[in-house]
Amino acid sequence: MLENIRVSLKSLEDSFMLSYKQVVNETKSLDAALSNFNINNIENLSKSEVAKIADNIEQLSIKNEYKLNLLKDFPEYFNSIKYSKK
Repeated sequence: MLENIRVSLKSLEDSFMLSYKQVVNETKSLDAALSNFNINNIENLSKSEVAKIADNIEQLSIKNEYKLNLLKDFPEYFNSIKYSKK
């Protein structure tokens, strides 16, 4: 049941190394997998499946935060290099 979500999360993680369009496509795929998730079958979920998905989400969050910080700090870094060459 959670296999589709886990696969979608892994594909989204892999797409971060590719292109913006790939990230958008994988995000849509994950959204579809989450929309198809049936909460009524929660008894059938295994603890290990949920733990794997939680780990994937945490890894995505860390990577996303790292990349956002790089983008935020890049202008500062670029300016310091630019002015140190003068």
